[in-house]
Amino acid sequence: MQTPRPHRSRPFLLLVPALLLAPNLLLLTGAVAQAAGSLTGGISLDEQVEGGVKPVEDRSNAVVFVAGFREPPPANHNAKLEQKNKAFGERVLAVTQGETVSFPNQDGIHHNVWSKSEVKSFDLGLFKFPETRMVTFDKPGVVTVFCNIHPQMIATILVLPNTRYAVSDSSGVYKIEGIPPGDYAVYAWVEGAKPEKQIVKIEDGKDAKLDFKLTLRRIPIRHLNKDGKPYEKY
Repeated sequence: MQTPRPHRSRPFLLLVPALLLAPNLLLLTGAVAQAAGSLTGGISLDEQVEGGVKPVEDRSNAVVFVAGFREPPPANHNAKLEQKNKAFGERVLAVTQGETVSFPNQDGIHHNVWSKSEVKSFDLGLFKFPETRMVTFDKPGVVTVFCNIHPQMIATILVLPNTRYAVSDSSGVYKIEGIPPGDYAVYAWVEGAKPEKQIVKIEDGKDAKLDFKLTLRRIPIRHLNKDGKPYEKY
């Protein structure tokens, strides 16, 4: 069996507050979105350890997103969370509210992808290569996804109210483009840390910059299967 990848914490305990993602009266149209600026910056991660904190070298999978408005999901974003080598292809997947995510099985064995998250509960049943199944995520928030056969398979889907978000690379760098001018609350989220909020002013044709500093608290993941029972080989 493949060695499980390290996880930062129980992702289903770290929900993005509902207030941050609540629908707003402003729904962007193409005309409004033509005037825009961008936001860049970096993520700094520390980890709580006995006696203090230490820096985290891998700062990937932090999601930075702009709150305050809604817009429809992009037509050309083919979001997917594949199963391959008894693992999910992405540890964290960010999508827009209303977007449909495909779950292709690239393994020659069965998987059973499921979630009982309040934001979206689903059970895709048993399927294997070359089959793909689909789920539409119509509410904002955090969805923790598991496989009912392989307990090491865990991923987080972050459902956001608009497309103005970015996922950091391993060095913590992110960039969000196409933000309409205005004052916004911007949040940085990473599994295992309390989200951080900052306010930014976006001006047409200009770049703004925000850096975030988050602190992780690692908790060993232990979870039951979809029936609330221990995994047979866990």
